[in-house]
Amino acid sequence: MTARKKATAIYVYCITEGEPIRAAAGLHPLRAVYSVVNEDLVAVASQVSLEEFGQEALSSHLADPCWLEREARGHEAVTEKVMETRAVLPLKFCTVFRTKARVTALLRSQRDQFHRALAALRGKEEWEVKLFAEPRFADPTGPDREPDATLSGKDYLLGKATARLRASAALGRAYGDGQRCFDEVAGCVEDIRLRPVDAESSLGEVGLIWDAVCLLAKSRVASFCQRLESLGNEFSGKGLLLRASGPWPPYHFTQVEQDNVGSSAPD
Repeated sequence: MTARKKATAIYVYCITEGEPIRAAAGLHPLRAVYSVVNEDLVAVASQVSLEEFGQEALSSHLADPCWLEREARGHEAVTEKVMETRAVLPLKFCTVFRTKARVTALLRSQRDQFHRALAALRGKEEWEVKLFAEPRFADPTGPDREPDATLSGKDYLLGKATARLRASAALGRAYGDGQRCFDEVAGCVEDIRLRPVDAESSLGEVGLIWDAVCLLAKSRVASFCQRLESLGNEFSGKGLLLRASGPWPPYHFTQVEQDNVGSSAPD
């Protein structure tokens, strides 16, 4: 009796152009990576099982933190390796097509859009820059220090009110300095975009003031890092901490509408 062949789908990590990525192990820790080609556009892909990446299976897997971390790391590893030598349009995690023909059709139907987006990213990298405030360092008088509990009710309440005013003033100074720091960073890059800051993430001794993603030319990375180091030294005396990481796949600058690119639930 012949075993029934397992149903498969095509997982696409990113889109690029030029020479195809030859089928190879090592790009992804768990599966081989190959190319789906239409003229000079290349979809970097892997064959996956629908038992793992079908709609019902994905609903379960996406709630499993171990599976999610493993697959997300693999997705990023492939995209980052490809972008070492060429511009890429990174696709959303778990972008899956039922057949190779559908991937080819996508490359054909959005050819001009993909080429424009790749041209805008050629020779550029995405970096993330965050600015944090240290409230107690920003106000050495200790705006968050509690008044003496042995004080009378009136003096205790007055002490609380004074602490709130000091904290508010310190926060105002931090945000003012933060805006000036942001303007300095913006002057060093091709494009910059602020990411939403969750109010809860700015609580505590060190608070997040802003979180930005930057697009800059690879030829300017060294000078960009030097400028960030200089800014970090300048603003550290004001109770601000500047942190940068990268390069990352340019998810925030892809300029491609991905709602109809693929699906995390292949039919």
